[in-house]
Amino acid sequence: LYRRYQLERGACLPLKERAKRHPLLAEAAPGPEVRVRFAWKPSPNGVLEQTPENEPPLHVALTFDRCGEVLDEFRRQGIDKAEFCLVGWNRSGHDGAYPDLFPVELKLGGEEALLRLTRKARELGYLMTAHTLPVFGFSLAGRYNPDNLLRNRDGSDNHNGYHQGLSGGMPRYLCPKAGYEQYVVQDFKDMAHLGFRGIFYEDVMSIERPLSCYNPLHPLSSTEAGQWRSRSLALARESIGGSSSEGAWDFCVHDLDYVLYTHFNLDKPLPAICDRVIPFWHIVYHGILLYNTCCATVNQALKADRSLPLLNLEFGGRPAMYFYSRFKKTGSNWMGEEDLTCDTDEQLQRGVARIKADYDEYRKVRDLQFEFLEEHELLAEKVARTRYANGTVLLINRSPEPYTWEGEVIPPLSYVRRDERPVASA
Repeated sequence: LYRRYQLERGACLPLKERAKRHPLLAEAAPGPEVRVRFAWKPSPNGVLEQTPENEPPLHVALTFDRCGEVLDEFRRQGIDKAEFCLVGWNRSGHDGAYPDLFPVELKLGGEEALLRLTRKARELGYLMTAHTLPVFGFSLAGRYNPDNLLRNRDGSDNHNGYHQGLSGGMPRYLCPKAGYEQYVVQDFKDMAHLGFRGIFYEDVMSIERPLSCYNPLHPLSSTEAGQWRSRSLALARESIGGSSSEGAWDFCVHDLDYVLYTHFNLDKPLPAICDRVIPFWHIVYHGILLYNTCCATVNQALKADRSLPLLNLEFGGRPAMYFYSRFKKTGSNWMGEEDLTCDTDEQLQRGVARIKADYDEYRKVRDLQFEFLEEHELLAEKVARTRYANGTVLLINRSPEPYTWEGEVIPPLSYVRRDERPVASA
């Protein structure tokens, strides 16, 4: 009912239709999302108000040229479809000095090396986009202007609990309207020549509720704040080919194409009143949005828990991989302890081999990204049946024991695909 409501009122379009208008979506869906974190300062680092003199040192995990070798290894091992998102390519690395993006971080090779990398991605047939953070401003930035900040009702800055700060120091929320007008529009003009193509990532935008702005220079209700965030996402789609962000709030669904995780933690114990997680969101938005299911399914190819790829499949997710997902100084690695690295060629080859095996499995079901998910039924603990509008049924067994359904045995930690008669969409 909610899906039909959203579609009939024009809040969103099916992915099949949207991909006709924005063809890079159809190019992205068949492959994994591969995020690459290049560089970062310690987070947190205790320097809340940073200057060029006291800015903490930048840790460089890899350069743009080394990332080109990552692309070569993907191609060498036969991964023909992938979308790479560059994290920390900008001045001072990940969360480094927003709203400043430029100059492209010189310690990674600078703009010329980045241009070589995006050209190489296009030559090899890969999409390549970037990560920005239009929600926050840090006082380190040359473009930082207190007039553009979001203000609380009492006139104070809003930090939303980031009392220890991030890599760039104390983050202050930007007013979505002022941020769009003063920074985002210019950013996409400045990035136009860098060669990015794909589903561009604007961090935090869809994982937090929009906040009202009480700055008298540009007051906004929370509804208006959400509309301005959506305009930023729409501009990403118009400029680069698609838009993505971190979470699954649907105030911006009209202008959103990919969600990094629909649920932060599916392993969290449920309240006593709850029996199980029911994927209402996924039934509504599968076939409309691309998404990875949760933090635990990031880097699913590497993790010892082999039920995680099946969990992502059960909820309709697209695989998400992350080079250098671990970066927090406090050790709070919310995407898991297992990580993709490429410090050595051996690490790179081993990691890409795991991604290739995961990709080969995804190829068997990737056509379903364009279909509505009509039903999710729990047959037994960790055994589910999902049904799609085109008649495809997946029988998914995440348990360590075989399960028999209608005479068919589903081996442990595996799934069976069946094609049945299509049903009318809700």
